[in-house]
Amino acid sequence: FVLVGHKCDLVAERAVSAEEARHLAATLGMAFVETSARSNLNVELAFQTLAGGIQQALGQGVLAPHQECDGIRLISSQSHHQPPARREPQERCQC
Repeated sequence: FVLVGHKCDLVAERAVSAEEARHLAATLGMAFVETSARSNLNVELAFQTLAGGIQQALGQGVLAPHQECDGIRLISSQSHHQPPARREPQERCQC
């Protein structure tokens, strides 16, 4: 869903230009976000973009929750309860 360029604050060490990354992302049909954890640039935006893409894909039926793999779980934003306990997988799934 999202191509994330990280450490964009290290301009001198850049291996791929932002334009080249944007072009690759567009070719692959995904969003592109440049981030820097050091300066907190676009870190939250990267997660929001990914979450928005997942929500849109679920709404369009492109993705479906896989109960046996716990692949995608929808949790109400109003819910403040503890997440379910982790269970050991019975078999390895290819999700």
